[in-house]
Formats: sequence, structure tokens, C-alpha cells
Amino acid sequence: MTNERRVFGLAIFAAIGVLSLDAGAERLGYPPSEFIARRQALAKDLGTGTVVLFGRTEPLAGIRFRQDNDFYYFTGNEDLNAAMVMNAATGAATLYLPHQTAGEIRALGRNLLENGTDPKLPGFAAIQPLDALPGALSRITTAREPVLWLRLQAGDEADINRGEHATNLARRLANVGGTHLTEDANRAAWFRAQFPAAQIKDVTSYIDRMRTIKSPREIEIMRLNGRISAEAFRRAILATRQSGFEYEIEAEATYWMFRNGIQGNSFPPIVGSGPNVNVWHYQDNGRQYKDGDLVVMDYGGALDYLGIDITRTWPVAGRFDDYQLRAYRCALEAEKSIIAAMTVGATRAQTRGIGNAIYAKHGFPGGASAGHYVGMSVHDVGDSSLPFGPGMTIAVEPIVEDASKQLHVRIEDTVLITEKGPEILTSGVPKEVEQILALVQQALARKSTSR
Repeated sequence: MTNERRVFGLAIFAAIGVLSLDAGAERLGYPPSEFIARRQALAKDLGTGTVVLFGRTEPLAGIRFRQDNDFYYFTGNEDLNAAMVMNAATGAATLYLPHQTAGEIRALGRNLLENGTDPKLPGFAAIQPLDALPGALSRITTAREPVLWLRLQAGDEADINRGEHATNLARRLANVGGTHLTEDANRAAWFRAQFPAAQIKDVTSYIDRMRTIKSPREIEIMRLNGRISAEAFRRAILATRQSGFEYEIEAEATYWMFRNGIQGNSFPPIVGSGPNVNVWHYQDNGRQYKDGDLVVMDYGGALDYLGIDITRTWPVAGRFDDYQLRAYRCALEAEKSIIAAMTVGATRAQTRGIGNAIYAKHGFPGGASAGHYVGMSVHDVGDSSLPFGPGMTIAVEPIVEDASKQLHVRIEDTVLITEKGPEILTSGVPKEVEQILALVQQALARKSTSR
């Protein structure tokens, strides 16, 4: 195909992509019934005892407030310093919130307690002041053989999962003065000291099983996020220019996502070029790239507490050299073959065999398989040994790397498992060799004529 025909084809592809996306799309959010159903499902799984979950006690510095994932998952409440107590036998839940000062109301707005009953959040048996919580717990623990379900494992963030929190904790404990308990560990110690007769049980595994399978509403949100994030990615590739900067590419994607209702990043954007492509979680995005460099971009938006994960690799000159092209074709074939095999009942081990065979065929070491779960955390909770089931959302990201040649090729999409087969939620951003090269060449041609 000639360059002219290739660019023309990409222009048509781009136009279709833009027309299919409603710029300024409305956020979907969740109906109250979503959270009620989740609480009822958890109560059914547990059967007995009392669940106590806590919201975030302080905002994260410098970013838009985001509630604790597990607390939001069951309450939909985004008030600061909140707690929920749920009877696991009935599913009836009480929300506990702090009284606010006039200054807090002025700065943060009224919480649900100060605002009275909010019609957007029905379904709680009551909304009580936070200072009533210790008394309520004391009454609960006077029952015969009381059982308290707490989250005894670490929480997770949009870009830090439970395991990564544990790793970070180990790093902190090795430092001087870093031996203070986490909030979850401190709460567990408090409950054991205050209520020694109670059985303290960990609710985390039950939560993780629920979060692994996305509800119809969550799937709807992730489909919308996938379309928005994919179009943002396509526009980022079109920001490639001769001797440009990594942050310019990031800016194009970020603008489009936020313009279309995305509330935040699924994780800090990664736009690496040249030697930076071999730093897997590179975040500075400040280098000026040059001809011959590859760009590896890993990014996605977080919409209504659900993230998307996409990676694309492209040459800034609009052409691969022979080695880069061989690596790209290997990663692309592996990704497409693994995704095709992600049917209900199949396993990651089966996809690993497929990926390894493709790497061997192309003469590259290592291999690939279906990757991590994606959801409220970009490396979401869930048991990776489980066979694929409807409602799972999984990132597939084969990597071919040779740091000695500044080579790192990664192609990643977020995939939904359905009864009809795998659905690529991020299919709107091109990845075929001819498509990706044509998009870069279109960008370079446009930039050269604008000077």
C-alpha cells in the first residue's frame, strides 16, 4: 500500500472513531440498587455475623478525592471518615458519619448526616453520627459468640493493589521510624483489645470474589471508558512530531479523556521514548524524542471508580527497523492469539502455552499470557488461577524487550469475558502494523505542513 493510500485509510478510520464517540458524554454512575444488591450478595455469602467497613479518613494530597474502593463498592458513599455496619444475617446496613463544623461544611460541603436523607442513597437502615459507633459495636459484641467481619488485608487504590501495598509496607518497615501500623492493622488491634470475646474474621476474600465479576452496570461503564480512553490514545499518537516531547503526547490523551467525563487516571501515565522504554513504570514523561526512537505509551482513564489499561508502541519516525518490526509482529500475534483463546472455561495456563509458542516461533525469549484483572484497581483483585468466567475484565499485554538495543514492544488491551467470546473494550485504538504506521505518518505529515 502506498503512503498516500495508507494515510487516506487512516483518515477514514479516524473519522469513524470520532463519530462513534459522543464528545462530552455524560457520566453513567450507579443507581442505588447497585449498592443494595452488593450488600445483599455479601450478606448471603457470609450468612452470619456483622460486617464493619471504613471509608477513607483523610483525603489524598493533590488529587480529586476518591473513596476507599471496598467501602465505595458497598455503599456508594464518598463522605470523609465514614463507616458502615451491616448485619450479615439480613443485609441491613447502617451508615455512620461524623458531625461537621461550619468550617468543614463550607470547605467540603455537607455530608449525608448533616444534609439529611439523600434520595440518591436510600437503602440504609439508618444514618447515625460517628460517635455512636463504639456504643453500637459494644451492643453487637454482647451477643452469644459474636462474629465481626473486618478487612484484615490492605485496601487498594486505583493504581496500587493489595499486594503492592504489602510490598510498600515492607519497604517502609525497613526504614528508620517506619514501624507504625497501617489503619487496617491498627483497627484490627483495637477491635481485638476492645472486644476479646468476638471472633474477628477477614472479609477480604469475599469482597475480592465479588469484585472479580463485573455487574451489568460496571460493564456498561467500562465499555464507555474503553471507547473514551481508546480515542484519547489515538489522538495521542497523532500528537507525534519530529523532535517532540513525551509530555505533549500525554497531554493529548489526558485532554480528551477529561473532556469526555473521565474523573481521573487509572494510573500515572507512562510515555517513554528511547532509553525510557525499558523502564516499565516510567512516569517523568519529560524527554525529547528523536528519529529512530520507539515510544511506549501505557495509560487509561478511571470512570466511576473503574479503570481501563491500554498500551501501544510506535516508531516516532513513522517506520520500524527490521528488528523492531520482528518484535512488534511477535507481540501483536501473541496478543491476538491469547485474546482469541480467552473463552469461558479456559485458563491463564492455556494462554501461556499459546504465548510461549509464538515467542519461540519468532525467536524471542520469554513468553506471554492473559495478564492481570482490571477494575477498581488497574491491577485488580481476584484469583488468577480461576478459569475465565463471564464478567471478568482482564488486561492482555505481551512484551518483547531487548534493553541493549532500547527495544521494548508492548501491545495491551482490556478484554471482557462474555458467553459469546472475548470482547476487546479498547478496540478503538489501532494496533495493526499498517494502521499504527499510517497514523504516525499522518501525524508527521500534518505537523510538517503546519510549520
